[in-house]
Amino acid sequence: MRIQTIYFPPDRQTLCVFPIKPANLPQALSDLGLRDYYPVIVLIGGEIDKKHAAATQQAIQTISKVAQGLGAVVLCGGTKMGIMSEIGHTRRRNHHTFPLVGIAPEELVTWPRGPKSAKFLWWGKERWQLEQHYSHFILVPGNQFGDESPWIVDAATWLSRGHQSVTILINGGEVSRKDIDLSLEIRRPVIALSHTGRLAEELALQPERDKLITVVPANNEQKIVKAIQAALLSPEKPVSPNVDRTNVTEDPIRIPSESRIK
Repeated sequence: MRIQTIYFPPDRQTLCVFPIKPANLPQALSDLGLRDYYPVIVLIGGEIDKKHAAATQQAIQTISKVAQGLGAVVLCGGTKMGIMSEIGHTRRRNHHTFPLVGIAPEELVTWPRGPKSAKFLWWGKERWQLEQHYSHFILVPGNQFGDESPWIVDAATWLSRGHQSVTILINGGEVSRKDIDLSLEIRRPVIALSHTGRLAEELALQPERDKLITVVPANNEQKIVKAIQAALLSPEKPVSPNVDRTNVTEDPIRIPSESRIK
């Protein structure tokens, strides 16, 4: 497994690991210095809708403050786009120190003096830049967005052993739908922030939804804080790996569930 230091001008250095298979994940996290266990926030979504930009930025500000206060790890997509970029900038502006880990498909991203090949890019000729204000990166095998989803779910499960974890949706599309399905399969609670657009609005309008999904207005800081704390400070048994990751040799086995996003 490759380990590399990525240099962002003028003087920022960020450690990045390149696991090849799920069995590498525990070692990858250890190599990043993430050897303890933490409350974990999985932040998912996409572009920031201009119509909902103010509420979205306010919500990300709140999430960052809660993560700092609880000593949580935040896992996100890591690219210089939408909410992935905004959480990085928010962490920097507030001088927060919680670990912010970007997980993305290796073949779709780049960084200063990074790879330029556009072989797998369906949207154009340039890879997505990594957001420089993350504290760690994990670049996984894959040539389309969504290939990183199982890795994010498993990283959150591994890091949160003995603690709780929660998935938070802002806006979002089909990749976020996949992320939520994977979270529900392992009974990880999901907070969907309404007034941020697209998938979050769809879930907010559903008359019936999985009991693990809570809808909270993105412009209500108090309710967001309360929902995150309820998920991460819950006395219920934490989500646990359903196999011993130190001995995994194949792809992770997932727990089937009838509770899916419709």
